[in-house]
Amino acid sequence: MEKVSSASTKVKVDKGELDRMMMMNREKAPTHHAYYSEDGNNEFLITDRILVSFKKELKDEKVDAFAGKYGLLKLEKYTDKDYLFLVTEHTGINPVKLVVKLTEDEPLVAYAENDLTQRMKKYSLTLPADTVYNNQWHLHKNFVNIDFDQRSSSRCDEAWILLDNFGVSDVVIGVTDDGCKLDHGDFDSVNKFATWGYMSGSQLITKSDINANPNKMYTAGANHGTSCNGVIAAEADGILTVGAAPNCKLSPIKWESDGPSLFISDSKFLTVLNYIGDKVDVLSNSWGSSPTSFWSTVVVNKITQLAQNGGRRGKGIVFLFAAGNENCPISHDSNLNIPYDDGWSFFSNSWHWVGVKTSRHFAHNLVGIPGVMHVAALASNAQRSHYSNYGTGIDISAPSSNMHSYSRLTVRGLGICTTTGESTGIDLEFGGTSSATPLVAGIAGLVISSNPNLTAMEVISILKQTASKDLNMQGYSRTPSANFDTNTSWDISPVTPHNTGAFKNIGSPDGTWSSWFGYGKVDAFEAVKKAKSMLAVNNTNSVKIISALVNP
Repeated sequence: MEKVSSASTKVKVDKGELDRMMMMNREKAPTHHAYYSEDGNNEFLITDRILVSFKKELKDEKVDAFAGKYGLLKLEKYTDKDYLFLVTEHTGINPVKLVVKLTEDEPLVAYAENDLTQRMKKYSLTLPADTVYNNQWHLHKNFVNIDFDQRSSSRCDEAWILLDNFGVSDVVIGVTDDGCKLDHGDFDSVNKFATWGYMSGSQLITKSDINANPNKMYTAGANHGTSCNGVIAAEADGILTVGAAPNCKLSPIKWESDGPSLFISDSKFLTVLNYIGDKVDVLSNSWGSSPTSFWSTVVVNKITQLAQNGGRRGKGIVFLFAAGNENCPISHDSNLNIPYDDGWSFFSNSWHWVGVKTSRHFAHNLVGIPGVMHVAALASNAQRSHYSNYGTGIDISAPSSNMHSYSRLTVRGLGICTTTGESTGIDLEFGGTSSATPLVAGIAGLVISSNPNLTAMEVISILKQTASKDLNMQGYSRTPSANFDTNTSWDISPVTPHNTGAFKNIGSPDGTWSSWFGYGKVDAFEAVKKAKSMLAVNNTNSVKIISALVNP
C-alpha cells in the first residue's frame, strides 16, 4: 500500500487476487483500477470527483437537475460555468467513463475532466549563486546577449532540476592535461579529487605514493587543465564558477609540458591508462595533433578494452577527445591542399604571416573505436565555431568560444567562463574544442549519475541520440586578402563532401549525422531524461506491477 494523497491509497496486488480485492474494497470505500497514460506509462490517479465546465451559465435548478441525472453531488462552484462534482454509487459508471460520456454526449457540457491526484516532486534544488554563473551561457538559457542563441546552451540547469542534484560523488571523471590547481576555491570540498597524478619523466607519481607532492600538480602559467577541470565539475558553492557536474569527483593527471606542448609518448599514455583503468567513469582529453595522430597498437587495444569493461563500475570508460582547432578534417583523403594551421609564427618579438601548412591526408587512428568520441565546437550563436575541425570521425559538438582560424575576420561568439590557476581564479574567455570536450565529459557524468547501470557504450549512444539538431547551419565567408597575403585561394575548408552542416542518414541506429556537428549539440536535459527512462524501464521489468487500487 502506498499513500498518494491525504485521502487516497494505491495498492498493488497479485493478479489472481485482483477481482476479490476490488469487490472487498468497494464495500468500504470508492475503489477503482489504477490507470496509466499510454505515452510514457505515467500514473493517472483518478478520484471520485470530476470537474465540469458548461457551455453557458446555468440557473441553479438546471445545475441541480444535471447532478441528479448523473447521480452526482455538487461540491464547489468556481465560476458561473465551472463546477466540481462528487461521483456516487448512483452514477453507475466510473469517473473515467463518465468524463468521456459527458464530453461526447451531454449537450450542456463544454468539457469534463477528472480531478486527478497529482504527485508532484519537490524541486528543492537551488540553482547556483556562484559569481559568474549567470554569464555561463553554455550551462543555461537565462542569459541575454546579442551573440547568444539559446539553441547553443547545453541545458545543464534543466538536467540538474530533473535529477534534483548536481550529479553524484560516486561518479569520477578523469582529465589528462597540463595539471590542475588542487587548492582552487572551486575544488575545495572534502574528497573532491578521487585521485590525482603527475608524470615525472617516465614515472607516474600518484596521490597514494609516499613521495607524492600535491603542489606539483600545478605549474604557474599552465592553466589549461585547471580550466578543463572547472568546465567539468567546478562546485556549486556560491563562489566563482560552476561546472556541468558540480558534485561529481575529479581525477586529474598531469602530463609534463612546455607552453602549448604536452609531452606524451605511447608508453606514458599506456602508463596512465593502466592507472586510471579501474578508477574513472569518463576520461576527458583536450589535446591532439593534426593532420595525423597515431597511437601504437598496444595503446589502441588498451583503450578499446577499457571502453568495453574498464572503469570503476566495470561497465567501460567513456573516452572523449577534442577534435582540434585547425579548421581541417580529422579523417579524410583529398587531391586538394587543405590548411591545418593558422599560418602565423612568432619570432623577432613579433607575429609574422608565414603561410598555412597544408596536407592532403588526415588521419587519427582513434576515430571509429567504439567507446571513443571526438568533440567539435559550437559557437554561442549556435553556429559551427570557425576553427573547429570537422568531417568523418566527429561524434558530437558542444558550446564553446569562436574565433577566425586565421585571425582575419570578426566572427560572432562568446567565451566560456571557468576556472583558472591565476590569482583571479576565473577565466572569462576559455574556449576551443578544449572547452567543448570537458563539457561533454561533465554531462556524461550527469547521465551516469541518473542511471549507474548504464554501460559506457549506452552512455555514448544516449548522448548521440538526444543531441540537438536545431542549429545554425550558416557557413563563413572566405578569408579576405591582406597586404601581407593577397592571394587567399588556399582557404578552402570545409571541403567537399564536408562543406555543409546538414544532417544526413548514414545508417546509424543513433540517428542522422552532420560533418560539422556530429550527431548534434550535446543536450544534458534530454540525455538525463532518456537515461532515467531507461532506468525506469529496467525497474519495471524487474518488479512487475500487476494492478492497483485507488481509495479516494
